[in-house]
Amino acid sequence: MTAVPAGRRREGGEPVVRQVTEDLVLVEVGGRKVLAAALCPHRGGRLKYGRVDGDRLRITCPLHHTTFDLTSGERTSGAACAALRVVDVLPGDPGVQDRAGGAP
Repeated sequence: MTAVPAGRRREGGEPVVRQVTEDLVLVEVGGRKVLAAALCPHRGGRLKYGRVDGDRLRITCPLHHTTFDLTSGERTSGAACAALRVVDVLPGDPGVQDRAGGAP
């Protein structure tokens, strides 16, 4: 597992999380860019401080350690809550499709 504190990048293209708007973070991992809600749906933890598992494409909230799949937004472990709103942004793709409810 390659978990990296959000906002930091290890050598070799490891995951990085950046706050891009008040409501959204951009997760860059494995050549993919994922736009997701900036706050955890459980208790509002700031995901820019979360940990990213680049091998499994998951992000873990720093507040209560709830983990979400970055491809679907589904909760994979931790406190019961709604799915994380995730938008998959493909490089060079002008059409952005919301994957877990609601427009960004």
